[in-house]
Amino acid sequence: MSLAMGKPSMLGFSQLADSYQNSDARLFLLDWDGTLTAIVGDPEAAVPTPADIKVLERLSSNPKNDLWIISGRNSAFLQKHLGSLGSVGLSAEHGAFVRLAHHTDWETMSPWADITWQETIMAIFEDYTAQTQGSWIERKSIAITWHYRNALPDIGLRNSKECKDLIEQCILQMPSNLEVINGKMCLEVRPKDLNKGVIVRSIIMSYGGRVAPPDFVLCMGDDVTDEDMFKAIWSSSLSPERCFTVSVGQGSRPTTASWSLPEPADVMDLLGKLAAAPTKVHSEL
Repeated sequence: MSLAMGKPSMLGFSQLADSYQNSDARLFLLDWDGTLTAIVGDPEAAVPTPADIKVLERLSSNPKNDLWIISGRNSAFLQKHLGSLGSVGLSAEHGAFVRLAHHTDWETMSPWADITWQETIMAIFEDYTAQTQGSWIERKSIAITWHYRNALPDIGLRNSKECKDLIEQCILQMPSNLEVINGKMCLEVRPKDLNKGVIVRSIIMSYGGRVAPPDFVLCMGDDVTDEDMFKAIWSSSLSPERCFTVSVGQGSRPTTASWSLPEPADVMDLLGKLAAAPTKVHSEL
């Protein structure tokens, strides 16, 4: 399967229905912000509604479904708002921390012992926060994110470009293997080997010889960080015809996803229809 960037086709329930109903091992890989819930000015307000929880509960309760929420949020946020979904796997900080379905403890996926770089990056972000009214810093366990979505658009965009250039020069002088990512109205600095593609590959590999690999995959995300998930799927051994990669609110941004949906409300509507869809019984000859 080609990993070329392009403009995806609009996804509807009809494109998924037969594949979903005729499958026996389904894998859902879902981003949170901008995918399952709308991006809002205050990130703490981006919480699931009771209706959202009901859809996710119903979908994950199907024994044929393996559902993961793979987010850049920290584990505390995911545990607080989604921890009640015991049948759902949770991945925080782009795969740095994981809570498996039917488990209560969070696991650290890789020991990033060297975080001395964070003080230098914090100083830069603090400087640009002071210059950019409405911006703020989100310090995570492994990564640091500077948000400017509430700043004046022109100032936020200009300062983000300057800030990114400065950080890229700084990390060239650092021993840690870092990268700076342009997200949706934010900049994030993180270790290069920390991304959603790593956790997706780990999830796919976990099937191994233990159980049959997924014969239906639905992967949805809205941001450049979600492209790592799409690429991990296309580079796997899974059947491309059974994999649906979906860019949410894609607009004019190039993507490796094959399909698109306009906004999170459309995502939840689609998931609700899948949760309610009857499963076809395969007749034995």
